[in-house]
Amino acid sequence: MAVVSVFGVGISACSSSSGDDSTAGASSSAASSTSVVLSSEAVEQRGQIVRTDDILDSWTWTLPDGTVGKRLVYRSTSGVDGTSTNVSGAVFVPGSTPPAGGWPLIAYAHGTTGITPDCAPSDHADMFGDLTAVRDFLDAGYAVVTTDYQGLGTRTGRQAPHPYLEPLTAAYNVIDAARAAQSTGLGISPRWLAAGRSQGGAAAWSTAEEFAGYGGGSGELLGVVAVAPLLDPQYFATRAQENTLTRAQQHLYPLLVHGVSQADPAVKPGDHLSTLDTSAVPACGDDRTAVSMLSVPANTSLGAVTPEAARTLHARLKAYTLPRTATKVPILAVYSAADDVIPIDVMENTLDRACDAGDRVLSARHEKQGHIVDPGPAMAAWVRDRVAGLPAPSNC
Repeated sequence: MAVVSVFGVGISACSSSSGDDSTAGASSSAASSTSVVLSSEAVEQRGQIVRTDDILDSWTWTLPDGTVGKRLVYRSTSGVDGTSTNVSGAVFVPGSTPPAGGWPLIAYAHGTTGITPDCAPSDHADMFGDLTAVRDFLDAGYAVVTTDYQGLGTRTGRQAPHPYLEPLTAAYNVIDAARAAQSTGLGISPRWLAAGRSQGGAAAWSTAEEFAGYGGGSGELLGVVAVAPLLDPQYFATRAQENTLTRAQQHLYPLLVHGVSQADPAVKPGDHLSTLDTSAVPACGDDRTAVSMLSVPANTSLGAVTPEAARTLHARLKAYTLPRTATKVPILAVYSAADDVIPIDVMENTLDRACDAGDRVLSARHEKQGHIVDPGPAMAAWVRDRVAGLPAPSNC
């Protein structure tokens, strides 16, 4: 796990045309990409707080003096089958008097930690490094809400497993975290942004796409920040078959296969990881993410054992690929040409598709930083401008 300062905001990651309607996403009637029927219970309960707990003592030592925080369990929705779920997370506000209208909110979506219940950042002493991001957002005058995502967390009771990279669930979990935060009585504004890296970057992007259809009652989404977003994972299946995965991709591939199998039983880990032990799902522990604990030996051959298995995995990953639909919510996309997890051609083809769809995207390419790319002060300025109501730029 590594942490970089962006904003100066620390965002964790695994180590292996201009417009004038910047708030249009809040009232857009554009069709959602939702392809699952939501249960009536899910619609009625989304964002409701089930329980709150005190924050961990270790958090208090790291956060700014006077910070008010609570760990949450709130109601959300599965994007796999539309049922109502419990999801854990946490909410924080600065210790000073809120501004008129309340604290603008950052809904923070974490990067890949793992796929088992012990991989929830809100259950760990430093949130797998994300506490740095929370602290820096608070210092900048924002309230923060985090989501652990469905299936991660020990405080939610028996739940459906974590559907790793499934975009609807991720978006619903982020939006409902914002709903929950706004209902806490902590002086939080209905105006908010979503931000995340890698898996969280994809979650933030999907939040922009799903807000028009799912976000009613969650305030005004001003924009999203997607840092090194894992938007199109199909290349994992292709490169595994070609035996051309980078070392970083090799370390992530077992987690991806196990994670996809948790949402789609047709994807069987043994069909793709036959040279590795697939008897146990990769887990977290001792404040270490599953990614940091996984170790794939060099020169390991990964990939499907049959053409049918390869097609099944590729089809599932294609179904997860973003963008899925156009959005009026402004997007800041930050990425690196030297990313050893997300190939630069895949990233830029994805961004081109978003621009072709009419999305308002400001892309910021960095040349040498890799997957742990630091957006620098540009992210802070972009977020401030969205809160100030300025037109959102695009370089599509």
